[in-house]
Amino acid sequence: MNELKIVATITVKSEYEKEVLTALHNVVDATRKEEGNISYDLHKNIVNPLEYTILEVWKSQEAIDLHNASIHFDEFKKAINGKIDGLKVDVIKQLY
Repeated sequence: MNELKIVATITVKSEYEKEVLTALHNVVDATRKEEGNISYDLHKNIVNPLEYTILEVWKSQEAIDLHNASIHFDEFKKAINGKIDGLKVDVIKQLY
């Protein structure tokens, strides 16, 4: 398998939750239409309701690079700027 997976966790500042959630929905909808994307799913932590995780599956590193350079991803980054408390991104590959 050459697919790459990304686990991106975002902790939102409470006063911006509604705005960030809108931005998350927008980026998910647009990203799911990308040719190199296999899946792009948004999850909410049940213990910390201000923490959201996007589980992504991509065909290749090139697909990730194209996504990172896309207009909708740039708009997403601008929309959440200053409105989150934390961001953790891990790129992983299935071994077994």
